Amino acid sequence: MSHKVTFRERGQGPVLILLHGFGGSVHHWSACVEELAKYYRVVVPNLSHLFMSTDRIFFTVQVETLAQFIRHNFPGEKVSIAGLSFGAALSWALSRQHPDLLEKMVLINPLVPDPVPLFRLPELRYFFVMPLQSRSIYVLLSTPIGKAFLRRAALIFRDERSGGMGRLELLKGRRLLFISHLIYNFSWMLRKEDWQWWKSKIENTSFPCLMIFDREDLLFSKETYLNFAALLRAEKIVELTGAGHLAIKSRPETIAQAIHQFLQNSKESAA
Repeated sequence: MSHKVTFRERGQGPVLILLHGFGGSVHHWSACVEELAKYYRVVVPNLSHLFMSTDRIFFTVQVETLAQFIRHNFPGEKVSIAGLSFGAALSWALSRQHPDLLEKMVLINPLVPDPVPLFRLPELRYFFVMPLQSRSIYVLLSTPIGKAFLRRAALIFRDERSGGMGRLELLKGRRLLFISHLIYNFSWMLRKEDWQWWKSKIENTSFPCLMIFDREDLLFSKETYLNFAALLRAEKIVELTGAGHLAIKSRPETIAQAIHQFLQNSKESAA
């Protein structure tokens, strides 16, 4: 619980926290922040220290760290939260463990419980199920098989730090070590978590939720997203086409408008 979470803040009004994905960046939210800061006090935590910590952190502990972050920075105040991918997983978990901290929740292409068997690409299932050490992953990524995996992964995540889509397979040295460590931490966390417990927690509770997903996302199928929305009892679902997994970068205006509309409609209904 000693992992410090820094954040960026902009705007005034009700607090809206935006969570980026695993290995992602606060910059992914930049264009959305431009729009949302007109109506909200927008807070974008940098979660990199949690994701890339040398002492690996269980998913459940990351949820508790986020709860501590909210209590410390916004004492006595309920916040709304929107998350992308793994950030969305932290959001739905937080809503189940600490509903007293939250007002509303928006999930964008969320990571679902026990995700590995549901990954659309067989390469992802292969890499994230193997109990390999970081160095072993580095060696594997240096092979033709590993480079093919990185090319496929780039189609999903389009990591701008690697120079854009299709450039991940060109990484070498320290940058490739970074990606190897990222994969290792993520796969370790996925294997160690009790996902059945979380599924039970979701089934037996509810929370106001908007889910936004792209039906052509390469991470999960449309059926997987719809099944998860049903499990969550989401109040509203927005389907996109062609936005990809990082929809907050490719369709920021659409995402920002959907978030604002959901939060405003919920507020008006309560009134």
